[in-house]
Amino acid sequence: MVVDRLRTDLLNKLINARIDLAAYLLLRKAKGYMSVSESDRLRDNFFALNRELHDDQSQLHGMHLDQEEWNALRRAEGALAAAAVCLMSGHHDCPTFIAVNAEKLENCLTTLTLSIQCLQMYSTLEHV
Repeated sequence: MVVDRLRTDLLNKLINARIDLAAYLLLRKAKGYMSVSESDRLRDNFFALNRELHDDQSQLHGMHLDQEEWNALRRAEGALAAAAVCLMSGHHDCPTFIAVNAEKLENCLTTLTLSIQCLQMYSTLEHV
């Protein structure tokens, strides 16, 4: 039961991160820029989740994931890190607004979405 709860919590956190990134990206595309505080908050959340994924490796080994699930987790972790680093860029002339590369964030969002779908597929198969 602990393994199922850990997997569900992890999947929910990744889904929430995906929702946050998608919302940020929509606003970024609409406005053309974002406030530094919005970017910093999202960046810090992504780094924290990435650190949590990395620190919980020992517990994740108890989940008995197959190679495809491990790959999906690694891709999700990489997408979060790449998005967080991308959110650090874009400070040019204005100290309160940031112009983050939307194309890079879009790639991170796509990778994160595909990783979540893969993890959901395996999670669904286990409950059948």
